Amino acid sequence: MSAVLPKPAALMRDALTNARSIALPTLPGLLLFAAAMGGQSWFNRLAADGSSFMLLWMCVSLVTIFVGCFWSADMYRKLMPDSGVRTVFVDAGRLFLASLAVYGLYFIVGFLLTLFFSIFAGILIGTAGYDPSENAGSTEAVWESIRALSNSGGAVLLYILLFVAAAGLVWLGLRLFLFGAATVGERRLTIFRSWSWTSGHVSRIALLWVVLQLAPWIVLTLLASGFLHLMGVDTIFSFTTAGQAPSGDVALPAGLYAGLTSAGTLIMAPFYWLGHGLAVTLYNQLAPNRVDPDATFG
Repeated sequence: MSAVLPKPAALMRDALTNARSIALPTLPGLLLFAAAMGGQSWFNRLAADGSSFMLLWMCVSLVTIFVGCFWSADMYRKLMPDSGVRTVFVDAGRLFLASLAVYGLYFIVGFLLTLFFSIFAGILIGTAGYDPSENAGSTEAVWESIRALSNSGGAVLLYILLFVAAAGLVWLGLRLFLFGAATVGERRLTIFRSWSWTSGHVSRIALLWVVLQLAPWIVLTLLASGFLHLMGVDTIFSFTTAGQAPSGDVALPAGLYAGLTSAGTLIMAPFYWLGHGLAVTLYNQLAPNRVDPDATFG
């Protein structure tokens, strides 16, 4: 039998309380994650030319994900003191493996969707009577293809399908939203175990997600983008203000670029706190099994 969720307002208050309670105690993990993000961006700059730094950058990327999982596990353990194992590194390792599995799932789904839309858009463009091979590789070919789609009405169908695909990806994310909290709370690698818990609650979870995740992400992303743009890093503001492709951050030293990336990560911190606060709130309401307090850190 599916659990009964309280009203969204009560869940929202609980999630906000959770987020506030972990902001300061998990600050060291945040600083470590920000440093890891900066390091990744530094290696990304070095590997941009396809040099031998590429393999090292891939390793640094995995380390960055693990550091993020370490910070995440610390937040979950502080919000669920009766959960977790004796050391945070074990919880972080499990969360790391679970995250890689979910990222891999999204990569496969994203790849298949990209392949489908590439083929489908090509068919629509061909039906519209335009042959992009005439200007292959040029920017003009892209714009002519868009004009051909718009004139034929195929763009409307394409946009509808893109919206449906995006909604499907969000739905999948909402159904898997509790995998992190469940992995720490259940003390074992958990990916799809929480799938059934969210059944029948997607609409309410979606409302909470929009208010506590999507809206803060948009606001914080704009703030971070504006700050980075003012510091010379190419962001969305670089397109809107200059009206052309960005090229400013190429001149920035790799070290400064890494520092600015770390600063941008710090600006996004409330988004992560709110996400973990919401996940634990929903986990406490929907998980059918609770860890025995007498077996804490067992």
